[in-house]
Amino acid sequence: MNPPAKYYALLSGEHPLIPLGELRGILEAEAGSYEIVAYYDGIALFNAGIPRLEAITERAGWVKEVGILLAVAEDDPQDVIATIRGISLANGSCLEYTRYKGYASHIDDKRLKAGLREILTCTKRGSTVRVFITEGLAFIGLVRGRLDTRSLMLRRPGRRPFFRPGPLSPQLTRAMINLARARRGEAFLDPFCGTGGFAIEASIIGCRPCLCGELVPVMVRGARVNIAHYRLSGSCLVLAHNAASMPVREEAVNAIATDPPYGRSTTTKHYGYEGLVRLFLEEAGRVLIRGGYLVFAGPVSKRPDILAVDSGFQVVEKYEMHVHSSLTRMIVVARKH
Repeated sequence: MNPPAKYYALLSGEHPLIPLGELRGILEAEAGSYEIVAYYDGIALFNAGIPRLEAITERAGWVKEVGILLAVAEDDPQDVIATIRGISLANGSCLEYTRYKGYASHIDDKRLKAGLREILTCTKRGSTVRVFITEGLAFIGLVRGRLDTRSLMLRRPGRRPFFRPGPLSPQLTRAMINLARARRGEAFLDPFCGTGGFAIEASIIGCRPCLCGELVPVMVRGARVNIAHYRLSGSCLVLAHNAASMPVREEAVNAIATDPPYGRSTTTKHYGYEGLVRLFLEEAGRVLIRGGYLVFAGPVSKRPDILAVDSGFQVVEKYEMHVHSSLTRMIVVARKH
């Protein structure tokens, strides 16, 4: 079966929708043009005018792998083997096989992989052929980029020199930065930086400058310690400020991603979540460029999406995430008119 698109992306199962949204955000930031052609459980097919395909996984949080889509077959072992036999592959090609989430339970994985390895003679310098089975289809491609999950795990909050409870994981942090369409070489802002996670990840992606701010002095010092630990002080500036009144000029910031305090493990002072977010959104509207994206989170019960609309933003996307029995988080992707 001829491939319906040029490229594929394998997506994390951490959330049913955010990884696909992250892929769209990355393509908007990195590609001249793009089109999501199809989406199946665990995989998206797309076309894009992108100079380096691996740039997607270099900056991703929940996009696990990207590659060139070679063919699509039925989830029948004989069809998969026949399809790969019909593809012209370089000598020494190696196999990576995934049958996603229990789909195609009729397939004997060991037998299919053995049949495929009879075709592919793997060498250290060979290309990697991906076979990914989901929703009745087998997608066959050449791997071009993989997410470096190890480096993300090494930067998880508990491994930073300065730690306080409550920070998001580096994977979700990156996904939110990508939902904000943050671009390399453009200004990024996190007005509630806590221990500095958003600024660290945005700076590694290549945003310049990365601005982040905190009201509590100990958090300002802690964020600076963490940013210096990863040798990012040259591209990150930690401001001691109130998010309702930031020392940033009008329309100086290209993208904002942040996690305001909910009043649980982190304080909202005397404002309460709604009051604090309304003040922050008004200030964000001042410092963000026209057409720029703002991504922030809050409890579903507090309706952060309505707060964004009330503040003059266009809500483009919103995602709900169950955290625990007393908290469902909403991530809001909003755009300044």
